[in-house]
Amino acid sequence: MTGTISPFALIGNVAFRRVWVSGALSNVNRWLEILAVGVWVFDRTGSAFDVTLMFVLRFLPLMLFGALAGSLAERFDRRTLVIAGLCVLVANSVLLGVLAALGALEVWHVAAGAFLNGMIWSGEMPLRRTMLGDIAGDGRVAQAMGFDTATNNATRMLGPLAGGALLEGIGMSGAFFTGAALNLLSLLLMARVRVGTDVRTGAAPARVLTALRDGFRYIRTNRPLVATLAVTVVYNIWGFPMTSMVPVIGKDALGLTAFPVGVLQSAEGLGALLGALGIAWFGRAVWFRRIYVFGVASYMVSAIVFAASPWFLLSGTILVTAGIGGACFATMQATLTYLGASPEMRNRAMGALTICIGTGPIGFLHMGLLAEWLGAYTAVTVVAVEGLVILALALVVWPEARR
Repeated sequence: MTGTISPFALIGNVAFRRVWVSGALSNVNRWLEILAVGVWVFDRTGSAFDVTLMFVLRFLPLMLFGALAGSLAERFDRRTLVIAGLCVLVANSVLLGVLAALGALEVWHVAAGAFLNGMIWSGEMPLRRTMLGDIAGDGRVAQAMGFDTATNNATRMLGPLAGGALLEGIGMSGAFFTGAALNLLSLLLMARVRVGTDVRTGAAPARVLTALRDGFRYIRTNRPLVATLAVTVVYNIWGFPMTSMVPVIGKDALGLTAFPVGVLQSAEGLGALLGALGIAWFGRAVWFRRIYVFGVASYMVSAIVFAASPWFLLSGTILVTAGIGGACFATMQATLTYLGASPEMRNRAMGALTICIGTGPIGFLHMGLLAEWLGAYTAVTVVAVEGLVILALALVVWPEARR
């Protein structure tokens, strides 16, 4: 891959464009709901742990069902599976919106909805991203993943802004009904995709459990792939959970209302968008692993500075730099996993990646318990320092991660 061909050229492919826009719409809703739910739950309970618990329920299915999604993709058409998941998301958002409009919405309703959304996400992410990689081809996969990550990061900027505005102006019902509309549009686009998605054409699909076992056996023998997955675990346990503290710090420490909290959360998305676009244009294959490790380290350093900031403007600026680091990580984790696996194992490798991303609930619980005990600022600092130490140890054990 070179940086001389614009990643926007991929949009000329109708199938790529539809899968890409479908994912973008779904991701706007995901980040809209994450912000709205975090602020709403903190307003209702005043507990930082309850806020992190919503993140746990949303990300736990990634660990539980991620590899299963990769194996199911060898037995069923990926497009059909994604469409079925989107139907569930639309129904879930409509139900929660009705409960909110009737004044009957409870924290446990939101918790159940977050877990159901996480179950669908655990399948949608590896299925849709593998579809994008197949459409783009090996020579353009880094551009495809970089462009998709840039788009997803743009949704991390738009989603919290919309979530904060809707929550402050209309309430939770507006947030959920808007999410239902976004997922419905995503579903309609995916229904119009016409592309073959079975990598293993002509081969009988393996049984799900056998496919899982063979996939993990293959991964264990591929040290560069193991190194990529190990760094993913480090980021998701000790890096990404900082996101859950943004609504808590914004509401409790900085004294912000819902919309300014959305602005603060969107700052990370802005940085992630800038970082991902830069990688899509200028990234070189020889730099991929260095970009990957740099992203994780810089995200954690930014988290430490964010935890020490008493001012809204400084906090937002630091979250922009954190977003750039997060984009370096997110783009490269999908690219390195896709390219590091043989074509017949890519579904399973992407499923394993989803499991590693799904270790995030461990980090969110760790962050939430520390926040209840020490306060949000101190918790973010402690977790980020732990993460830098663990990252250094991982690089010693798996030097392939940085080569």
